[in-house]
Amino acid sequence: MRINIDCLRDVLLYCINNLDYIENGYIWKCEVVELKDIYKSEDLQQYPKKDIMYSVLKLKESEYIKISCEQPKEATYINDCVIMDVTMKGHQFAETIKEPTVWEKTKSIANKVGNHTLHFLENLAHDVAVEIAKQTISVMMQQL
Repeated sequence: MRINIDCLRDVLLYCINNLDYIENGYIWKCEVVELKDIYKSEDLQQYPKKDIMYSVLKLKESEYIKISCEQPKEATYINDCVIMDVTMKGHQFAETIKEPTVWEKTKSIANKVGNHTLHFLENLAHDVAVEIAKQTISVMMQQL
């Protein structure tokens, strides 16, 4: 099965936007995201459930998210799970790819090169973001 990179990006951003902590006195409660929540999300309705499940599985394998209550355990698929957290690695990747301009340019280059591994996309998105920042700085410096 192939990774749907748009779905993977949107699942990661959904997790970041929907995971939360609630304070109750001196005790914290984690507002988790369940796989069924992602399936029901209007923002992700364009993706088949299979792509969403596979994206969650690959985000976990790549250590971008932490999950618990995975059913079944140690399988090559997930029927149900609870996403507890987005790791620092996941936040760094999401920060790099959240801007649509960066993401579209990253995908365009990846399609031309033919490489869609997460590691390659992570590095490529970083490079694209740096180049956009350099161009922005150059334009701003000329305006001074």
